[in-house]
Amino acid sequence: MSPSETDTGNVVRRAEPLRVLVAGAGLFGREHIARLVGRADVQVVGVADTSADALAEMSSRFAVANGAADPLRMIAQTPADAVIVATPAESHVEICLRALDAGLCVLLEKPVASTAAAATKLLAASGAARGFVLPGHVLRFSRDHCRLVEIVRAGAIGDVLYINSRRYRDESHAVRYPDVDPILMTLIHDIDLAQWITGAGFGSVLARRSGGPGFRSITAVSATANSGAICELRTAWTFPAMDAPADRLEVVGTRGSVELVVGEGLRVWNADQSIERPADAADDPLRNEQDHFLACVADRSRKPALGLPEAIEGLKLAEASLQSLQLQVEALVGSRR
Repeated sequence: MSPSETDTGNVVRRAEPLRVLVAGAGLFGREHIARLVGRADVQVVGVADTSADALAEMSSRFAVANGAADPLRMIAQTPADAVIVATPAESHVEICLRALDAGLCVLLEKPVASTAAAATKLLAASGAARGFVLPGHVLRFSRDHCRLVEIVRAGAIGDVLYINSRRYRDESHAVRYPDVDPILMTLIHDIDLAQWITGAGFGSVLARRSGGPGFRSITAVSATANSGAICELRTAWTFPAMDAPADRLEVVGTRGSVELVVGEGLRVWNADQSIERPADAADDPLRNEQDHFLACVADRSRKPALGLPEAIEGLKLAEASLQSLQLQVEALVGSRR
């Protein structure tokens, strides 16, 4: 046991704040940093980004003094307990492997890698590492989404037959992310939700896209889970204002359905009654995710809520969806043509 830890019963509690690094000071990295600097149990000991302007902003807004251009060098030179990786997906594997080699725990933003094969390298490395990897699928830490899954798990709507989701964003996404397919940027959330709800992988998928130019379009994915459930998932980057329709998730079962409209609430229809539950207005899924991650870092006996195998299954569906778009045919998940 290190000098900075005390043993209270079966739980090891740290007497000092956890030392956390953040790789990536873009939009999502800043969201992480803004929450971390307000915590008494955390010290942000370093931030890395290739943009000098982004680092200067972090220094002026949050008084984060240790800025670095290279996350790999930051990890090698800065003593820490954990790192949050919020860089572009193509850099995730290299940074995460370096962090695991240094004994750090990693909160790895979605998608965890550009391909399922690349993510498998992380899975192999994490098996022998002192640290762990928590995929940053933030909606698994949304209280309203957790309530929906609890309702399904409790059997209130019977066996899951069908999942339908929409995730609409304004057209500026197509300008801000010209090199990131909407399947990997926004639909990856719905892929993970479908996997979480069904508890299964996927067999086949047919993906279609309409609109343009570029990613100013709507993408519709129809996938069949190994459980037999049909999953219809949609994302659109076509809305002219920031006020796109609210995200929506519907699950239909053999005995009813449950529907979540984000920001509004849940509604359950089943044989007993129709029940409405308002949204949790005070919820902060990203803070909840950080709470869970840091609790697992502080107490290594705690098991993270999800791991790399779930993230890899989601990436397999994303890859098959991209293949289906390219070939304009139904694609088998996990196969390559």
